[in-house]
Amino acid sequence: MNSQQSAKTIDYLGGTCGPGAINGAPVGFIGAGNMATAIIKGLTTNKTAPGPRITVINKHNRKRLMHLCSAYGVRAAKDYEELIKQSKIVVLAVKPDQMGEVLDAISPLVTANHLIISVAAGVTIKTIENSLNQDVPVIRAMPNTPAQVGAGVSVLCGSHRVTDEHKAHADGVFSAIGKVVWLDEIYMDAVTALSGSGPAYFYRLAQEMTEVAVEMGLDRQVAEELSRQTLIGAGCLLKSTDLTLKQLIDQIASPNGTTEAALRVFESNGLGLLVEEAMGKALRRSEEISAAYAEYETRKRAAITRARRIVVKIGSSTVTDENGMFNERLLRGIVKQVSSLMAEVREVVIVSSGAMAAGRGRIGREKGFSITEKQVLAAVGQGLLMRSYESLFEEYGLTVGQVLLTRDDLGSPKRSALCKDTLEAMLKRGIIPIINENDTVAVEEIRFGDNDTLSARVAVLIGADLLIMLTDTDGFYDKDPRLLPDARLITTIRDIDPEILAMAQGSHNVDVGTGGMITKVWAANMALQHGIPTVIANGSKPEVLTLILEGHLIGTLFVTKTD
Repeated sequence: MNSQQSAKTIDYLGGTCGPGAINGAPVGFIGAGNMATAIIKGLTTNKTAPGPRITVINKHNRKRLMHLCSAYGVRAAKDYEELIKQSKIVVLAVKPDQMGEVLDAISPLVTANHLIISVAAGVTIKTIENSLNQDVPVIRAMPNTPAQVGAGVSVLCGSHRVTDEHKAHADGVFSAIGKVVWLDEIYMDAVTALSGSGPAYFYRLAQEMTEVAVEMGLDRQVAEELSRQTLIGAGCLLKSTDLTLKQLIDQIASPNGTTEAALRVFESNGLGLLVEEAMGKALRRSEEISAAYAEYETRKRAAITRARRIVVKIGSSTVTDENGMFNERLLRGIVKQVSSLMAEVREVVIVSSGAMAAGRGRIGREKGFSITEKQVLAAVGQGLLMRSYESLFEEYGLTVGQVLLTRDDLGSPKRSALCKDTLEAMLKRGIIPIINENDTVAVEEIRFGDNDTLSARVAVLIGADLLIMLTDTDGFYDKDPRLLPDARLITTIRDIDPEILAMAQGSHNVDVGTGGMITKVWAANMALQHGIPTVIANGSKPEVLTLILEGHLIGTLFVTKTD
């Protein structure tokens, strides 16, 4: 990075905020390892945050947690919920391989009023944001181990939600353990290779110097003490002088002297290339870790790639266009994907809406139909619907079978058993059931009301491994994306609580569909109660089914917390 880049990217170089920069904001630490201990020590020592304003939880080392409470007066939280409630700034001070578990645990608890700071190497801001499912400001930090003595350097970067106030809070936290540098996240892998891993390079050099000195006849204890103090002194001089690194070297390396002789050996043996290779290895490993954790959400979906029996619900807006005409392009693509799944020895059941919309497209677009007229539309449209599916699947040598159900069919133990036997027999023969509600004969008291509920009931009936609901939105948003441009797609929902239900919106087009997002959430909840994960995704996305079954981050995945 050249000096011009440096001037643009470094917003703050530690020390100017000092004590009080967090303005009394309570701080919570998840993890009580060396780095958390160093930060807590710094915060309490310089009175940036008194012990009672700091809450800590540590899953694996109760003894260390008790030491922090005793030494610095911090409070131990009994669980994540208590810690999140008592904290405004939450520091994730756990190892990278523990981040997934922690993010899943705190996701339902954090809000946009929290500031999340992660010190886990390689875990990107995007990964944290995706896992938290909230509009939470996130700061990623790379401190180094000299923080334990207040002489560290911490490189920070923030998400677009991070404000100047958030940055001041982070400055207050990390200036307690040394200097602070703000950079773009794209430099974090290089930072890891330099300042993150850097102290180990110097310790390794000191170790080698000690061993050679012992071979030269010095006592080991004396040799190590000289090596340590040499590095300490050099570091203190570096801190106190304005001289460049080259000027400092020239102070020691007089012409034809001992130091120059030693440095010539370094040069002839390619010290520069060796350092370049070592730091390059560290950088690439950091990139590998970042890439692995960037795929964290994808890997959480790995289980659904093994689903063998799949129920696919196709919504009216996917089957037909706004004029009630069959959307042949979309249907052809979905049929092709289903045929590929069948070739993988998977079983697929389709619950398809669209009969009434297709009937309306054939008969006319008038609104205000009576119940009887709607049943006529369903009768006309169902034939059109099946003819389309039959024709498309026939191109791949596959047979489909129509199954029309009412709520009574699945509500009666005897009739539901007969339905299950029929569906099992069809699947065994490689026949794809095309299921719809029997609108022609159903009256209000025996209707499912929507095919979302029907798809969940069918999934439960046949013991499906996965329920996929294809609709005209990309998944579940925290608010209506058609009305609010800042609406955010939630990629994973672990269990459905009242807050999730409150976010769910009704159908945006009641003239076409009878459900909406709220009925899809109800259906997902029904499926989850029987251990069936559910994905809501956009049916118009190319290869949507294929991508879901390959574990890609498509739509919204509903799973239980234990999955």
